[in-house]
Amino acid sequence: MGRHRSSEIAIVLLAAALLLAGCAGTARGVKQSVYQHDEGLSVVDLSRSNADAMVIIRYPAIVDENALPAYYQAFGEQAIGGEVKADSLAWQDRDRIAQSVIAKSNYFAMSLYRELRDQLPEHSVLLSPHLVELDTGGRLGSRPLLAVEEIPAVLNIDFSVYSYPDSRRMMDAPPLTFGDIVTPLFVLHANRWLRPSTFGLLLASDPLLRSAWAQSEQQATEQVSHRLEDRVDGYSRPLDFISFLAGPEPQSSDLPVKSAGESRRDVVAVEIHPLEKIRMDGEVVGQLATDASVDPFAENFVKGAATRVVTALNRVDHDRATFFDRQIALSRFDPALGGAFLARSDDEAMRARLQMGEALIAAERKFLSAQSASLYEGAYEGLYGSQMRQMIAAEYRLLEDRRDLARTQNLSTALAIVAMAGAVYVGSNGDGGNFFESQTMSNILMLSSLWAMNSAFGANAESRTVGENFLAQIAPAISRQVTVQVEWLESREEITARDFAGFREQTLALYQRSVRGVSSAVERDCAFRDASMDAPGRWFGPCDQGLAFGSGYGLLAEDSGRVVEYVGTADAGLADGAGAMIVRAPGATGAIYLEGEFRAGRPDGVLRVEEPGRKPRFRVFQAGKDAGAASADALRRIQF
Repeated sequence: MGRHRSSEIAIVLLAAALLLAGCAGTARGVKQSVYQHDEGLSVVDLSRSNADAMVIIRYPAIVDENALPAYYQAFGEQAIGGEVKADSLAWQDRDRIAQSVIAKSNYFAMSLYRELRDQLPEHSVLLSPHLVELDTGGRLGSRPLLAVEEIPAVLNIDFSVYSYPDSRRMMDAPPLTFGDIVTPLFVLHANRWLRPSTFGLLLASDPLLRSAWAQSEQQATEQVSHRLEDRVDGYSRPLDFISFLAGPEPQSSDLPVKSAGESRRDVVAVEIHPLEKIRMDGEVVGQLATDASVDPFAENFVKGAATRVVTALNRVDHDRATFFDRQIALSRFDPALGGAFLARSDDEAMRARLQMGEALIAAERKFLSAQSASLYEGAYEGLYGSQMRQMIAAEYRLLEDRRDLARTQNLSTALAIVAMAGAVYVGSNGDGGNFFESQTMSNILMLSSLWAMNSAFGANAESRTVGENFLAQIAPAISRQVTVQVEWLESREEITARDFAGFREQTLALYQRSVRGVSSAVERDCAFRDASMDAPGRWFGPCDQGLAFGSGYGLLAEDSGRVVEYVGTADAGLADGAGAMIVRAPGATGAIYLEGEFRAGRPDGVLRVEEPGRKPRFRVFQAGKDAGAASADALRRIQF
């Protein structure tokens, strides 16, 4: 009997040891991201425009009431790190974790914003919070809450943090964001002309790669379609994380990729950011509730990620990246002005008008920069940020206490903390006090009440105003009066407004009374041809007897999927002289980019050739045929 009792005790002790060992191992994670910070690195901007932003940070900010069921379901079905079966978790717990992803993305995005804002020129980093909603087809998508993405930008960052949707495994192996652990999702993309071979996609977190590639390809296709229809409005790209959740995931298996920091850096491919569970400095995380000046996420991820962004900015042609977005922005003031820009007119009278247009775009960028600063102040320095820091610090204490608690004892508390993330997410603040001074049942009940209260808020919110409600709660100063000084030539004028619509109304009025209308430099029925395609395309530029002539932009698109785009000079309807061309073949992965000399529609002379999965190379062409290697010094580059 004694031996039997001893065996029972030994089994219990062994089980407890295994449980506590499992709990003790829940805080595993890498202490440093693959991206390393370089304090000596600074951005080099050689662009000729002052109208563009360098970086726009896009992130999920709020979910429309009508989209909540689809978002919750997609979050459970498209789990990163392992399959989640419907019968393996309580749906209410899944929903709370899904809400916390939005809440923490709002908070941690501000850390990335602050780091880039402090490194890059003033007003060149903008925040673009997105509303997650259902598109016209009933599919999960997103749209920007502000007009930020109407500003030409060199690079776009899609950023969010992730948590695994099964609450019972929240502290186990799948990716999570809890306490001192954070799992960032990171995509870097741009206009297709910046990197034609990969449709402008530069970098993607591993789980989002295929979705981001499909999004970039779709964006290129939509932009070509809009251009053929001569539409000013640009394509609005949903967030890559939301597109991933919407599924199904594309099945492409031959995408050109390379790992972060590998020696094949010059290869034209998408850099893969591995799925990282980053363990921040626990002592610093524990101070968050009482010291708003500390930022462990910056030290362990953001500074290295910012270095990667600055490196990308130093490697690319800013004018090429923003060329078409600047044309669209100018067309909002005057379609003829946009046409003149696209044709790269060198008319002296046109230069003053272009300078005026770019000065007004720069003014709009400054206005939106002030809105971004307000968002940062509310989401990081204001009450929202204070509550998020309290929550994260409390989560960290739970992780520390797990060594003394059985999993079943601390799980309910953990879910209550996640409920607080949902409460913060919709903007309620309770009494503004510290909910986590002690881990008592009364605090947990308070958190649950907050969750219920804010669920009611979401249910009663008008769908059309949910974005405005969110902005008003997270950043009360978002509608404050902003004054921007516009400077062009020898003139100066101030524009003051509370919202962007009012500001743009004044910029349009200022343009209309400051310059006369511009006669269009673009003929609508001018034909552009390519030697490899039968049907003619469109030419945006000077025309001679109905055919492309001089400097401009040509575009051909066949039903088969073959697309040819050309920026440069033309003669008799064909590319002729210095230019840059993108060629997309049906069924091909990516595109081919050629820059250099053309004659009678064919490459002829020295050209730079970029193809997906290969290093760029310099070749000599004769009448469209590759005749061997060439020197880079002999290349005649086009100026965008």
